[in-house]
Amino acid sequence: MDRVALVQAYRDCHFEVRRVQGGARDTLRIGEPLPAAVAAWLVDAPLCAFITAYNPRSTVQPADCNRRAQRELLRQLQQHGARWRPGVGRIPGQPWREPSLLVAGVNLDVIDALAWRHSQNAIVLVHRNAAAQLRLYGAEWAALADATTVIVAR
Repeated sequence: MDRVALVQAYRDCHFEVRRVQGGARDTLRIGEPLPAAVAAWLVDAPLCAFITAYNPRSTVQPADCNRRAQRELLRQLQQHGARWRPGVGRIPGQPWREPSLLVAGVNLDVIDALAWRHSQNAIVLVHRNAAAQLRLYGAEWAALADATTVIVAR
């Protein structure tokens, strides 16, 4: 998939997170504010991120490799004192699903370092009282930046 199509897929994605109680899910969308239940879960954290270790560089990996990478990401987040909720990225009408984590309680430098370490093309970042942003990792994405997309280059 070319970069333009891949970024459009990221923008079309529904980033679903399981609520603390009741099993219902809330959906984060690029360009939209946090759902009320997610904002309440943040408590006093200034931001949250929807991140995964699955499928580095959007290249499909075997299930066991993905699960192992995700466990390592969770371990690293816990070392930094992060709070997290399980989630899944999905595009409505398509079979693709990618387990993810909604993370709060760590600073943006930690989130960026983990995204780089796990070779992710993108994460979703939401500052309190702001719209969700797509955060793309690598200068090669620069031409695809817009009001809802931030490029992080090394």
